[in-house]
Amino acid sequence: MNIFDRKINFDALLKFSHITPSTQQHLKKVYASFALCMFVAAAGAYVHMVTHFIQAGLLSALGSLILMIWLMATPHSHETEQKRLGLLAGFAFLTGVGLGPALEFCIAVNPSP
Repeated sequence: MNIFDRKINFDALLKFSHITPSTQQHLKKVYASFALCMFVAAAGAYVHMVTHFIQAGLLSALGSLILMIWLMATPHSHETEQKRLGLLAGFAFLTGVGLGPALEFCIAVNPSP
């Protein structure tokens, strides 16, 4: 049997009825925060590429490390949920700023789109 001849049931891929509603809500929050982090990191990389105001280097690395430790030290509760999301967004922004030099190098190697 060839593995490429199998039929794929696409309805089964989109069926989440076997997951409990509380787990579904948790997964929605996880993927929403992941999408937010990707957007904020892209914004941080854009800020570095366009303005060069925040130079990536030791300062952004230390800032992201401090925010990561602060995020881990903040206890999880309903009251601290927004604070933790802000810390995560700050960490993602500084991580994106840290990727700025790597993006500049990629553009310098092959600037064609």
